[in-house]
Amino acid sequence: MRVFWIAGEPSGDLQAGSLVRALHQANPNIMQAGWGGSKMTAAGMQQKFDLPGQPFMGFVEVVLRAKTIMKLSNQVKKDIVEFGTQVLILVDYAGFNLRIAKWAKGKGLRVVYFIPPKIWAWNESRLTSLMQHSDEVLSILPFEESWYASRGEQVHYVGNPLMEKYVGLNHYKSGSKKVVLLPGSRVQEISRLLPVFNSLAKELTQYSFYVVRAPSVRSCWPKKVLASNIIIEDREIVEVAKGAQYALTCSGTASLEIALLGIPQAVVYKANLISLAIAKQLVNVRSMSLPNLIMDKAMVPEFLQGQVTVANLKALIESSPSEQLIDIERFRSYMGKRSLIKDAVPRILALFND
Repeated sequence: MRVFWIAGEPSGDLQAGSLVRALHQANPNIMQAGWGGSKMTAAGMQQKFDLPGQPFMGFVEVVLRAKTIMKLSNQVKKDIVEFGTQVLILVDYAGFNLRIAKWAKGKGLRVVYFIPPKIWAWNESRLTSLMQHSDEVLSILPFEESWYASRGEQVHYVGNPLMEKYVGLNHYKSGSKKVVLLPGSRVQEISRLLPVFNSLAKELTQYSFYVVRAPSVRSCWPKKVLASNIIIEDREIVEVAKGAQYALTCSGTASLEIALLGIPQAVVYKANLISLAIAKQLVNVRSMSLPNLIMDKAMVPEFLQGQVTVANLKALIESSPSEQLIDIERFRSYMGKRSLIKDAVPRILALFND
């Protein structure tokens, strides 16, 4: 039994690591290899290439790296064939993985799409390709089941790996003067947000700011002298965030993690201006953070581009988060009790018997 994985981003690597481990627990004889990061490798996947270690983002950045992406596509196809793959599991990363899904189905492989592309946000035209070239689509967001069902398609909510990992944890500490800063996992994100965070720390000298540095950016971290109350951490969010009063989070999986850990937050984001202009024409959602999208309400404050100012962020940190704390408890309840081992693993294993 041979499973090959493709995860293209640090967030996908984080989520998929739990499913790699769950598959191994269910059947230790399954051989798992693929293009994934450190979390998937630690869980038992044989790493062929660290794709999450060099994630691409934004419309402009992807166009500029088109030749590189084509080379990667050809190489991963070769690795899939040489491994003797029976089931291919694709993790998010739609621009790359949907093309691989089509190719894999043409080769007679069984395809699982774990964490389907967010086509409810933009590019719904991908729906047909996703469903035609996937044998199973497994979601980690509870509202996606009904969204797909309303369009005559079936996906399965199999629980959220982070929900399982953080169940029972509450890292929030009122009045602690500890703020977690999560500037993202890509160099572009860091370069745009870190200067604002640095200025904020200089304004709020009574606070300590803990910056979680993602593995993908450690080797290219900006060489900049930071305020004395900024501490750089090369540890997991769950470790760094303990006892935090607030968090400033780059949009993405990090916002989900912080909410599940019970910590009030604001989502802040600065994008390439051209990418942002294109996104505004294509994206069909009112929020950019996962907690807000999941709850369909403005649970978490969001600041984009010019709204990311020291004055705005300072006001939030110094304000009372009581309403968000109530929403966090509702959010945790809404995420439910489904689990990978009970809801995802059996569907994957069944593909070997078809």
